[in-house]
Amino acid sequence: MKHKIIILANSRKMGHRCIVGLDMRTGKWLRPCYGEGDEGIPWNVRQINGQEPQLLDVVEIPLGSDGPHLDYQPENRYLLDGSWSKVGTVKPGQIFKYCEEDELLLHNADRRIHMDRLLSLPPNDKKSLCLIKVHVNFSTEEDVRGRKRVNASFRYSAYEYRIPVTDYEFERQFPADETAEADCLLTISLGQPFEVDNCCYKFVAGVIEL
Repeated sequence: MKHKIIILANSRKMGHRCIVGLDMRTGKWLRPCYGEGDEGIPWNVRQINGQEPQLLDVVEIPLGSDGPHLDYQPENRYLLDGSWSKVGTVKPGQIFKYCEEDELLLHNADRRIHMDRLLSLPPNDKKSLCLIKVHVNFSTEEDVRGRKRVNASFRYSAYEYRIPVTDYEFERQFPADETAEADCLLTISLGQPFEVDNCCYKFVAGVIEL
């Protein structure tokens, strides 16, 4: 079945991309998964007439009714065979109504959450994606491999957060050794568990400047 999805993240993942968005019909989050969902979506699968899906595009994507890792990423859906097609765009103001209003950002006030905690949540409370509207301070540093990493620092509800940005285009274009601030819509995503500590880390998977 094809779903019309408002694209709210095009994030780097294992050399490919993680594409995330909101279903136009239901308003629910969907994360299309290639294979078993452990790798990103390759270019030849996600391209639309030779173009990369952009944030705020409305894209028709063929998805199944099931997905991998639903015990901690309930938004996941298997990709089905078939081409993707862009059918429109939306303005930022049209998605304000989907912004998160919970006190905590994806279950806690930290930048990571242990798998035991995630798996213990009631099924209706589980989620690994959210959209927030915040004022953000962006800065850069080198990661453990000496590559540029962009961080987003912001206050959400009563808590301060500093979370790495994985939005591919935003990260690529942001100058090294620079800072900036802006009002933004941020798509926050919980990644897969890290082997060292069995925690899922939060990432800024999509940045829309307002």
